Amino acid sequence: MEESDSRHERFLPAPLAAKYRDPKEIGNQPCAYSANGNCPNLSLQHIAIFHAYDFMPQHRYDNGIHTTYFGFHQTSPEAAVCIAREGFRMSTTGRLMLGHGVYFARSFAGTEGKARHKGALICAEVRMGNVLPVVYDTLHTVSNSDAWHQTHDTVYYYHRQEHLDEFCVKDPNQVLKWIMIMDDDNVRRYGLHQAFQNTLFGCI
Repeated sequence: MEESDSRHERFLPAPLAAKYRDPKEIGNQPCAYSANGNCPNLSLQHIAIFHAYDFMPQHRYDNGIHTTYFGFHQTSPEAAVCIAREGFRMSTTGRLMLGHGVYFARSFAGTEGKARHKGALICAEVRMGNVLPVVYDTLHTVSNSDAWHQTHDTVYYYHRQEHLDEFCVKDPNQVLKWIMIMDDDNVRRYGLHQAFQNTLFGCI
């Protein structure tokens, strides 16, 4: 059994995620904070299992408060396997609204309509570093470019609708750890019906 990147915590099959859990079944009771938010348990496993899909685990990014921030990413199962083994890679081609880097939204729901591929959902803890804030009128200063890499670590886009905020980091090593939900019918095809040796499933 091969090993993963040390930052990869584990894969979770989609039926374990909150989107698919039946609260009437024993062991599937929702988190007590599901209705009103502000849950104090900010472990990646807890967020992915009990709060994904549209849950935003933190308040809107504030440079004076957040040194790390939870980000949500959607990609294909094949790409997710590569990430689990080798870590994230920067996007450098195509239309890139925030320039070159690794992209994250504030929730899994926030990745819809933005992700180029589907089938794997990733919840990650990200080191923000020196952040360049942008709004709609200043997007042109960062799009399709890596010029901001010279002075900043992260671009954070304050969308007119807060839940649609997104951010981009220049260095994949800023992604400190992650957990993946495989929302795909062919998990055995990708070898994801069992954990890597160093991420065997334990108690939540």
